[in-house]
Amino acid sequence: MKIIVVGAGYVGLVTGACLAKKGHQITIVEHDQKKILALQAGKIPFYEPGLDQYVIDGMKKNFITFSQNLADTLHTENNDIIFSCVGTPSLPNGNADMTAVWNVMETIGKHIKRNVLVINKSTVPVGTARKAKVLIDDIIERRIVPISATLASNPEFLREGSAIADFMESDRVVCGVESEQARETLFELYKPFVKKEEHILEMNFESAELTKYAANAMLATRISFMNELSRLADAANADIKQIQRGIGLDSRIGLDFLNPGVGYGGSCFPKDIDALIATGTAYKQEMSLIRQVKIINEQQKQWFIDSIFNFYGNDILNKTIGIWGLSFKPNTDDIRSAPSLDLIDALIEDDIKIIAYDPAAMMHIKNIYKDKVKFVKHKQDLLGQVDALVIMTEWQEFIDTNLEDFTYIKDRLIFDGRNCFDPIELQMHNLTYFCIGRNVYSPEWHEKSIRNRVEYLEQL
Repeated sequence: MKIIVVGAGYVGLVTGACLAKKGHQITIVEHDQKKILALQAGKIPFYEPGLDQYVIDGMKKNFITFSQNLADTLHTENNDIIFSCVGTPSLPNGNADMTAVWNVMETIGKHIKRNVLVINKSTVPVGTARKAKVLIDDIIERRIVPISATLASNPEFLREGSAIADFMESDRVVCGVESEQARETLFELYKPFVKKEEHILEMNFESAELTKYAANAMLATRISFMNELSRLADAANADIKQIQRGIGLDSRIGLDFLNPGVGYGGSCFPKDIDALIATGTAYKQEMSLIRQVKIINEQQKQWFIDSIFNFYGNDILNKTIGIWGLSFKPNTDDIRSAPSLDLIDALIEDDIKIIAYDPAAMMHIKNIYKDKVKFVKHKQDLLGQVDALVIMTEWQEFIDTNLEDFTYIKDRLIFDGRNCFDPIELQMHNLTYFCIGRNVYSPEWHEKSIRNRVEYLEQL
């Protein structure tokens, strides 16, 4: 098929590259000329394992081309499908900013010259596909031309760091359709990407749009539940990892997304949680549970930061803190809403020295904080320069660290926001180790933390 993909961001590039891999003719439309030039040179504007090679292969085989103007592309090419993959960032009130989506739909209505299937893949509020159809139909009617646009909602479920696998071997494909043509086209398009055809799920527009929000809200809820429970585990002298297995081996619950940590971040969960709350308000349905998920996530980040300050008391002002991990999760350079940002802000506020390392995200942090944060080229380079190490992202290279290397940390102290290590093993190396929900093994943590908490708070 000949397909236009509007937007060369995360969703658009992955969608275009993976469809090209199956032999479809893809034109990726992107208004940013610098981004197009970089892509044509094989440079991906973000870190996603394997995507650069997919794009390069697609260009070499002439399955992927780029255009800067959607209207011109619609005039000059005969395409069967148009994917809208533009961004929908959060507005201050939590609603999604739909400016780019409506611009795409208006352009389609004004410039298509044949019948096309318009598929929205952006994360959008419930009701968007139906409004888009009315918008496009009205524009076409005013043009007085014998053509039509069929609409479909096809939300993405791509995980940063594993997006290629998620697309090429999809768990499920959600298709919001209300015409036989759209259903048949989407089923034909996606059959090569699923193990079973029944994993292509047909539903109406609104169900598809709400499914996207519901999926991310469910995952965020599991994270916040375990994070809140981890704080109780620490207070009650319990081990959250044992609790995790105790509940996760129940087939009704499962082990996925039960890892406690320092809080979720990224471009999806925070934005989609806000949008779901705003959608509930619009439909006069209070999303009280989802509101609490957001609150707990913010509490978890602050609790972890407070734990570091409380442990040191006033002494922290004379310490140098090392940070391993800046991206919100491993295998991506995305720092949007990353918990590391909250930690850095708190340390900078008190003029505490910071040395940081991340395999992919350091340049993004440097662009924000300039010389307020010192960076090193290798993870080991900071260990001998810092008094304590804080782990904010569970990159595999951190997990693979030889525990002896940690003995170079001046205070032999680690704050692990991702539970990368076994607390008993670290104690055997004479290291003080604070993690999430497993501090039953660290009595010295409790004693020193309680003693310094009052002292530090009195200085605020």
